Amino acid sequence: MLAAVAPALPVAGPYDRAAARREVDDLLLRVGLDPEPCLVRARALLAVAQEADDDDVVVHALVLEADALHRLGGVADAARIVTAVRETRPDLSAEHRVRTGWVLMRVCSNIGDSATALEHAVETARWLGDDIPPRLRIQFTIKYGDVLDAVGDVEGARERYEQAEQLAVGDPELHLRAVNNRAYTELSLGDTERAVAGAEHLVELAERYGHPLNSDELDTLAHIHLMQHRPELAVAAAQEALGLLTVKGNKGRDDLPEILLTLGIAHRHLGDLDTAAGHLGRAREIVASHGFSELTARVFEEEAELLAARGDFRGALEAHKAFHLADKELVSLQREAQSRARQAMYESTQARADAARFREEARRDPLTGLHNRLAVGERLPALLDARTRGGMLVVAALFDLDHFKAVNDVYSHEAGDHVLVTFAELLAASVADLPEGSGLAARLGGEEFLLVLAATTAAEAMQRIGAVRRAVEEHDWSSTTPGRSVTVSAGVAVADDDSTHFSLLRRADVELYAAKAAGRNRVCGGV
Repeated sequence: MLAAVAPALPVAGPYDRAAARREVDDLLLRVGLDPEPCLVRARALLAVAQEADDDDVVVHALVLEADALHRLGGVADAARIVTAVRETRPDLSAEHRVRTGWVLMRVCSNIGDSATALEHAVETARWLGDDIPPRLRIQFTIKYGDVLDAVGDVEGARERYEQAEQLAVGDPELHLRAVNNRAYTELSLGDTERAVAGAEHLVELAERYGHPLNSDELDTLAHIHLMQHRPELAVAAAQEALGLLTVKGNKGRDDLPEILLTLGIAHRHLGDLDTAAGHLGRAREIVASHGFSELTARVFEEEAELLAARGDFRGALEAHKAFHLADKELVSLQREAQSRARQAMYESTQARADAARFREEARRDPLTGLHNRLAVGERLPALLDARTRGGMLVVAALFDLDHFKAVNDVYSHEAGDHVLVTFAELLAASVADLPEGSGLAARLGGEEFLLVLAATTAAEAMQRIGAVRRAVEEHDWSSTTPGRSVTVSAGVAVADDDSTHFSLLRRADVELYAAKAAGRNRVCGGV
């Protein structure tokens, strides 16, 4: 039996980042075999990592928590956690994107939503570079094959399983899992030749690695033996699987009734109907007490077959009715599970959307819709950092509407607001054709505006700034300020190696003062 997961982090003392990451790696290996203690440790690890502000370990711990919850039946909670991780971290690393995508694929498969599982698979696959840990790449590729099989793309599934097998050479557990899932797909399709070849390959690999088959793999073998009309070999494989589950303590939840069902089918094929009935009875008791709805329907279906084999056609009819009722209930439960999981994912996405909207609103000027001083305080330092790393040009231009107080005094504050909004539109239009992040238009307050240009040439920057001044001068203001033109002055500063957010704006402000002192309606500074 797998040893219990012992606390690996100190209860007290300084946070050890390296120890935390080692524990993450250990839990990643264990969670599929023993989810409950891994869930406990993932939550403890999450608490200390949050306290230490170690976001990499925080994300790993959250995904581990979701993985463990999913394995323990908490499908909606797992969906909520990984969706929140994705939505609250737009700069999520490629590894974390693949881990969260892998969990979402499994969640959607679990609730029978193969189409959405495929969407997650396709979206996640683009992050699957060589920097992704090999084990995760294999796990994702196997699951991708499962999803393609579920939507009927058999050739696509076979291709993914083959890729997974190639990637997994040297890893007994995952290599066998890839071969097993491929063989099970062929079994489900009724392709005897391919299924048998898969079973033989499975056995050969287990012998080569010296790695015994697990209960899932033995169950696949048992069903392939039944496909070949060899029930005695099916019984032997299923009995071996049952023995493994007894030692393991049946931590796989539905593994035991699954194997008992297989044994029931195999013994029926052998003609040993009493033994078959005993196994099916045990399976029915377990699924009834634990709510394994999909298995419940299959147990009733097999009991109908068994009763018919005994000549009890009335009993077979009743069992068949029970099967249809259970199958109908299964569909209902799957739909309910889909609804809960989708609602969990929707709520996380909606909460993120609301938070993003409120955050954006707080960084916008309510009158003009331009970014405000708070947004400038966040984005300009980032541009200067990028300039330091990449050597790109960053130019700041401060604009001030000339004699704006007179516009308010003579034409009303409503007219003044219209002038501000119109100028904001002209300023925003000057950067509308630039790539995202290359231009920033903002209102700093009153009649003072800012234009920041990045990743452009000096000549283009000055041309754009001059074009803004000319656009204001040439605009038809007659309906807003009849008899009076509106102009704007600008001061320009170019960032250097010593520039900070504040020093760059101070230099631009000095140039703006010079433009006003020189007669207004002009641009001073720059290159």
